[in-house]
Amino acid sequence: MRTGNLTVWLLRGTYPRLYVPIVAIILLVTGVRYHYLLAAETDEAQQQATTELRRTSDPLLLHLATLPAPAADAVPRALTEALAQAAPGIASLKWQAADQPPIEVTAPPYPAVAPQWFAHGLDLSAPVQQSGLTLADGTSGRLTITAHTQSLVDQVWATVLVQARISALNIFTILFLLTLLLRANARMLQRLAQATDAFRQGYLSTRMEVTGTLESRAMAETFNDMAGKVQSLVLSLHETQRQQSEQLHFTRQLIDALPLPVFVRHTDGSYLDANRAWQRLFQSQPGADGAAGASLPAELAPERSAHVASAQDNEIRIRPPHQPPLDMAYYEAPFTSTNGELAGTIGTLVDVTERKRAQEALRAEKERAEITLASIGDGVITTDLGGRIETINEAAQLMTGFTAEQALGRQLDDVFRLYEEPASRTASAAAERDTQPGVLQQATYEVLIHRSGERYAIEYTAAAIREGSGHATGCVLVFRDVTETRNLRHQISWHARHDALTGLYNRAALAEKLTHALFVARNHQLLLAVCMLDLDHFQAVNDTFGQRVGDRLLKEVARRLGAFIAAHEAVARMGGDEFVLLLGEQPDVPAIEARLAVLMQQLAAPYAIDDRLVNITVSIGVAVFPQDDANPDTLLRHADQAMCQAKSFGRNQLHVFDVQHDHAVQTQHTRQTRVARALHAGELVLHYQPKVNLRTGEIIGLEALLRWQHPQEGLLGPQHVLPLVEDTDLQVELGEWVLRQALAQMRVWSDAGMGWEVSVNIAAPHFHRPNFVQRLKDILHNCPEVSPSRLELEILESAALEDMQYMRRMMQSCQALGVRFALDDFGTGFSSLSYLKRLPAETIKIDQSFVRGILEDGDDLTLVQAIVALAAAFHRHVVAEGVETAEHCAKLLELGCERAQGYGIARPMPAADVLPWARDHAARHAARAVQEAARRPAST
Repeated sequence: MRTGNLTVWLLRGTYPRLYVPIVAIILLVTGVRYHYLLAAETDEAQQQATTELRRTSDPLLLHLATLPAPAADAVPRALTEALAQAAPGIASLKWQAADQPPIEVTAPPYPAVAPQWFAHGLDLSAPVQQSGLTLADGTSGRLTITAHTQSLVDQVWATVLVQARISALNIFTILFLLTLLLRANARMLQRLAQATDAFRQGYLSTRMEVTGTLESRAMAETFNDMAGKVQSLVLSLHETQRQQSEQLHFTRQLIDALPLPVFVRHTDGSYLDANRAWQRLFQSQPGADGAAGASLPAELAPERSAHVASAQDNEIRIRPPHQPPLDMAYYEAPFTSTNGELAGTIGTLVDVTERKRAQEALRAEKERAEITLASIGDGVITTDLGGRIETINEAAQLMTGFTAEQALGRQLDDVFRLYEEPASRTASAAAERDTQPGVLQQATYEVLIHRSGERYAIEYTAAAIREGSGHATGCVLVFRDVTETRNLRHQISWHARHDALTGLYNRAALAEKLTHALFVARNHQLLLAVCMLDLDHFQAVNDTFGQRVGDRLLKEVARRLGAFIAAHEAVARMGGDEFVLLLGEQPDVPAIEARLAVLMQQLAAPYAIDDRLVNITVSIGVAVFPQDDANPDTLLRHADQAMCQAKSFGRNQLHVFDVQHDHAVQTQHTRQTRVARALHAGELVLHYQPKVNLRTGEIIGLEALLRWQHPQEGLLGPQHVLPLVEDTDLQVELGEWVLRQALAQMRVWSDAGMGWEVSVNIAAPHFHRPNFVQRLKDILHNCPEVSPSRLELEILESAALEDMQYMRRMMQSCQALGVRFALDDFGTGFSSLSYLKRLPAETIKIDQSFVRGILEDGDDLTLVQAIVALAAAFHRHVVAEGVETAEHCAKLLELGCERAQGYGIARPMPAADVLPWARDHAARHAARAVQEAARRPAST
């Protein structure tokens, strides 16, 4: 019974069968291990015994050597004592002198611990230690010590017992763990068998519980995954069977719903079934059992249609009952049973009556199309998908050299021979391309080689010929001779980039050349000279000799320029008598100047035109890149500016553009722009400096002075504004703004009861404008509340003396409006009595440089005194500028000058501060008058 259970257990699987080899391996490993263990332990025991024998032998020899020779009983006693003190493993001690008998002492038998079989298995020999010694009397002695073999066996046996216990524990542990693994595997297999049986019995939702060891969990997950897939497949199979049943029902309904008549017949030709369309067409029904028995139309008799087995198309004419004859296309195809055997055929009829009529109409239309193609001027070739020519019209025959008979059926490339790309490639691409109806194909330009070798420039298009379904059936090529058109296009392209008169590059081509030249110069780290050339006095040549000679001269100049430049350089005509030269790869500016000097000499040589010699020079302006690191347009502009400078220096000159000077000009322009923005943003304001009568203290007027309320720099004087706008249109705009502001402020003061006059400085360029009087009149009319007589215009004496007649006429025109004038900074110009007489100014203002020195400088004092006298003689008012102290006021009164202005009276102030200052000034002057009146009686 036990043997049977063991056999069953061992045959359960692979893991139980491994028990025997595992045990065998364990025994084998253990045997090998103990074999080497016994060998090692035996060697170690013998080494220890030898050491012990040596330890006993050494002191015993020394003791024996010291014994007296006559004492014969001393040696046995010494050996006995040494044996008693020696280790238990010593078996005997033996001493033998030279000529004396040996003396041996033996220990009692050693008690055995190890079994005899173990001792026999070790086969140990007794260790022996022999030592020799020379005695005091000159004789020699030998000591022999023998150890017990049993002590060595017991020592090895003790070690083996310890290792045997450890090995037994290890083997038991291994076999125990292996037993646990096998039992776990058995339980896992049992769970798998139970789940499999349940699944086999139809419980498709059976799943194993994912628990236990990693292997059990993995097997459970695998089984569950497989069970889920099998369940899905079974359910899918059931659903497929259901759908198949429904599909069969649907297929029958679909066939019955088809408008085409469909029939089924057996392999022997007998009629099996037909759909409703067939029954309606032939007014027939299948047999009662649905099988053979009904007849087919005579046209579809078995002997007639037996050859139809591969869905071939047969057109037949049938005569349905009570209907006119119909042209039908007859299709029949075989079908097989589930085992692959031929079961019969399925056939259908398609009414092609209308299609045949359409084909006849299409055939007639094709004939008309061929006639139409033959009548047009473009060449037309049609091909099939294989590239073989199907049609070729008369124009195509003329351009290719092939007749229709020669071309039809040949490959397209054999007839339509192109110089570069074969036409068949374009045709194939067109046939494969999914084009949309109505989309024009892009024309391709090529060279067509005539059969004779003559070549034509043509443009052609290729398009696919498609059926109604969109499937391509061939290709059509339409081409025309464009030789003249191409030549015209080349001429237009040339004229688009060249000057028509000289043949040089024009502006557009120059822009491209200049961009490329800049790229080359930047990469090669060399200079590029952009030279602007202008013929000096070229208009005089046209006026003297006529425009024809002028055009001839321009052509000759262009020819010399073209001969002068290198291959990598360029020359262009900008228009008129201006040319641009691009000199590239120049090492430095002196080399450029030296080369252009040679060019100027060549261009200055006389030109032989007709029967006369024409002499002309050029002015050249040069902009050098990258010293002038600008864009192409800016370089041309800089070269043009340099050319204008060369002309201003007397013509026939060479001038290189100064980048630093241009930066200064740009900075000046930037500042001017900032002033213009300040004017329009309301940052400019007017401050007013009073002019008073020094004797009476009366305020006789105010001078409007410009100030700039800068957002970042604060209040700035006129020196920050006026130099920037000099000789610009902004100067006029600023002057008119000052006039309007001054008049508006005068209107405010008039409302306050103050009828002060206000003087405004007018720049000479503004005053010399032809419309100055009219503009002044308009400004005055816009402020009718202010009398023009209260407005005084101050003109610099130096500006007034430039054109006396014009200034006199302009001043009189303004005075006719009621405006008065004052000559500012009088004494600084070339003053004379005649000038003062001829200029109708009502007031003279003495320059402050003279007024400040009247207290220390006698010359200034004399000059001021003379001006005051001169003004009195001509009945003009005089105003002293720059009065800074009370002493200046007193001295001026002494000289007869009662009107003055300056910091000693009041600094320029905003308009809002003028009225408070006027009240304070009137109060101070009244107090001063009272004090003087009080002092006057006391002095008398």
